[in-house]
Amino acid sequence: MHELDRLLQELVSQAQLYPKNTDPKWRKIIPQLWEIMFPGSSLRGRKKPTDDEAKRRLGGIKKRCRDRYMAILEGDFEEDWLDVIQITQKEILNNINIFNKGVNSKLYKAWLKFSEVSPSQRTPEVYSEFNQQVEKFRRSFIQRRINNQTQTYPPEKAQLLAQSCKNLCQKIQNSDVDLQQTWNTFCDEVQQLYRPLKFWNWFARYLQFRFIDIIRKRLNVVSGDAQIADPDGDSPSETRFDRIKIKADSRLSPEVIKIIHQDPDGIFTGKHIRGFPDVNFRAIAILKFQQASLTEIDRKFGNRVNAQTTISPFYTRTCSYFKPIIEEYLEARLALPQSAIEQIVTDSEGEYNRRTMPDRPQITFKGIIQSRLEGVQSWTILARPLQVNVTELIYFYLDGINYFQLIPKPPNRTRRNKNNNQE
Repeated sequence: MHELDRLLQELVSQAQLYPKNTDPKWRKIIPQLWEIMFPGSSLRGRKKPTDDEAKRRLGGIKKRCRDRYMAILEGDFEEDWLDVIQITQKEILNNINIFNKGVNSKLYKAWLKFSEVSPSQRTPEVYSEFNQQVEKFRRSFIQRRINNQTQTYPPEKAQLLAQSCKNLCQKIQNSDVDLQQTWNTFCDEVQQLYRPLKFWNWFARYLQFRFIDIIRKRLNVVSGDAQIADPDGDSPSETRFDRIKIKADSRLSPEVIKIIHQDPDGIFTGKHIRGFPDVNFRAIAILKFQQASLTEIDRKFGNRVNAQTTISPFYTRTCSYFKPIIEEYLEARLALPQSAIEQIVTDSEGEYNRRTMPDRPQITFKGIIQSRLEGVQSWTILARPLQVNVTELIYFYLDGINYFQLIPKPPNRTRRNKNNNQE
């Protein structure tokens, strides 16, 4: 075992002896843990013998994540890397007591919830709920090993796991039993049935799934919801990542890209990075659909606008902005939720009727919604009697959706580089 792994194992074992966040010794151990894993992040003056190995491993993880996720993230990787590191550290602290215990976080949380219930309040429903979590754990434990190893799981080990789960569920029904000892025994038995990860690998696995969580949120902009990445879920990590990557690669379907390419109302070309009309949403979306790399996008626009720090965030924001109209083109109906439509039509406070088009007070947000609901088939038909440019009319509609927050928006991201051109 490498000295780095030995030190990490020692510190984690010490941390597991104390109640989280309550014992001064625990609060002292955790900074030591991060100090070893992230050399150079503190003000300590003396270099440790493990620093070079820790830097090498951290650099390797970062490179793999950059190669694997950067194109899908469509943003500032360095910013996402720092965010993911912070999130992962919190995740590790929440689950440090199950490292090398064999159980996953879902069962651990279910156990904590059960153990906090007094014996007099442990109803059949409470026992049943916990038993269900134990059964889910048993199935997921075997499933992960079937997919990650030899496509089979030894029947004798499956029987031992089933027996350990059964013993746990039976013992806890005895009000005189020592719950903590029962839990420790169960964990000891489970540990015999799998090969535990080194702490560094355990950390890296959590870090991978936090990246997938970020990707999932951003994919919701155009392609709808995606599976939540969970290192303790029933599906193996590769399968979950492959599903998300497939969704990322296909988030602009041929039908959507056809609409964007045709741009019947001129709206997709009209949205561009300020000062660069040719760097518009339509042109960027076509390149994205062709799976162009950031370098290729840079070259396409003459290296005048940075693809990573300016074009990608502009594209992500504009995807969100155009989402309602893209859905409308596809489905030939208003994409607003029914609750929002009812709220607009009722307009009890008159706020939707007061939202008027600049320089055209006769055109109200409520009015154009009502016209579409009354059967006006297209924006072009609606624009003619109003004597207004159809592109500007659609922008007014989309601006109103954003103003009234009628459709949930993806989380805003704070960018550190403000020197590039903005929309």
